[in-house]
Amino acid sequence: MAGLQVEIRTAVPATFSAPGTMSERERIRSLADVLEISHTILHIFRGQPWWRGHGLESWTLVPHVHRYYNTTGPSYESMIASKFSKFAPTRYPHCPAPGDLARWLFLMQHYGLPTRLIDWTESPLLAVFFAVWDQQYDLQDGAIWALDPYVLNGVTCGQVGLYSHGEPSAAKLINLAFAPGPPTEECAVALVTDEIDHRMMVQLSGLTIHGSPKPLDQLPNIGPTLLQKFVIDGGAKAMIREELASLGIRERTVFPDLEHLAHDLARDRY
Repeated sequence: MAGLQVEIRTAVPATFSAPGTMSERERIRSLADVLEISHTILHIFRGQPWWRGHGLESWTLVPHVHRYYNTTGPSYESMIASKFSKFAPTRYPHCPAPGDLARWLFLMQHYGLPTRLIDWTESPLLAVFFAVWDQQYDLQDGAIWALDPYVLNGVTCGQVGLYSHGEPSAAKLINLAFAPGPPTEECAVALVTDEIDHRMMVQLSGLTIHGSPKPLDQLPNIGPTLLQKFVIDGGAKAMIREELASLGIRERTVFPDLEHLAHDLARDRY
């Protein structure tokens, strides 16, 4: 991939703190706060920011499958990936070709299989939706993360830009997902994803792939010029859901399938 030499800017506006240290006045209490944050982030990051929402502020940026490693052993990741690819063709009409490991991994992630991928979105409003839509976490603080995927690749792989799954550094991590062994690569790569499912299109998806259970914000040289965390006030979650719904961002539009349509309609009051 042709890329630029990495250049990390160190100036951060005074209104922002380092990841995880947001002050009380910076807490998100409405979508107006989110829009202000997104505007400021555009002046910090090199390219299009990626966003991620967490229902609980305490959740870390660790891929689902890596959270299980200490209790499941080194074969768990490759075993469930192999079984998914064997059983999926009878349940899904547009499966990737055998051996197309990257697209298989993308499909697994978007249907909930634990993988070494983390989902992101280009929309801060969608990130907020994912942080507030699960009502079991109401009254508990949530969070959204903002990531500069271009500079992330510059820091971890030496070239600024988004990588395809064929890039050597990305391909290595993808291949390791299907090979038994411990997760030892302390590296994360931001990937341009193939829209193999309509969910990925609707959710404006981006993906990072991770080689170890170490949280993204704890990897070497990861700082506030490429990663920021913003806390959502737990007491404001219900109101923020209403604000999102008034803008057409709700379960049935974010998850465009019959199951989520039914869930969403069941909550409507006419």
